[in-house]
Amino acid sequence: MAHINFRQQERDYFISPASAAPDDLPAYLFDAESLEARGAIESQARGRAEAYFLRFNDQRLVLRHYRRGGLPRHLSNDRFIWAGLSRCRPWRELAVTARLRELGLSVPVPYGGHIQRLGLSYTADIVTEQIAGARPLADLASGGMPDAIWREVGRVIRCFHDAGVHHADLNVRNILIDDRLKAWLIDWDRGHLRANTAMKARSLARLRRSFSREPTLASAAATGWPALIEAYKEGP
Repeated sequence: MAHINFRQQERDYFISPASAAPDDLPAYLFDAESLEARGAIESQARGRAEAYFLRFNDQRLVLRHYRRGGLPRHLSNDRFIWAGLSRCRPWRELAVTARLRELGLSVPVPYGGHIQRLGLSYTADIVTEQIAGARPLADLASGGMPDAIWREVGRVIRCFHDAGVHHADLNVRNILIDDRLKAWLIDWDRGHLRANTAMKARSLARLRRSFSREPTLASAAATGWPALIEAYKEGP
């Protein structure tokens, strides 16, 4: 994985890929209220994967606060067990995403992260590039998609798999389609850079299941999924 720089300010850690300096990351960049007070937030996506779309130094970025899913969220909404700085979620996501950029794969530019240690736990945030005109695959599929988009998704997933990359939570919400109909994969904090055949198969199966959770998506996948698999098998 790519090297990560960091600076510590009491219980707060500010981290960035080797191509950037953590000293260039002001604390307010990771605080939605401070950004809103500065008029930097342009829009917001709600839900468990809450995200803020903002402008900073003439760049359009996305701020995301890490939240827990599944049963653990009932114990704590946004706290994770501290097991060392390099094992925190934003550290892993920045390192993996930076490496994927080096490989020329379709992921957003990783910008920086914030980790606040709270004794034996921590909370965290990450800031990445905002992909121009991008929409989640779920939004497009619910309205019906042409085969060209299904095929683009299959082709891009195959590119990642050919590079030995596994996305541990591939679903209809973390595949984006931009205004040029190019597919991007986001949310890499649990990604693996040495994927085996079983991992690749599980990744595709997980994506297929994510379509079945909503009736409109299930209907779209019934007709579009074969095109995705065909393009995946053909390769880039």
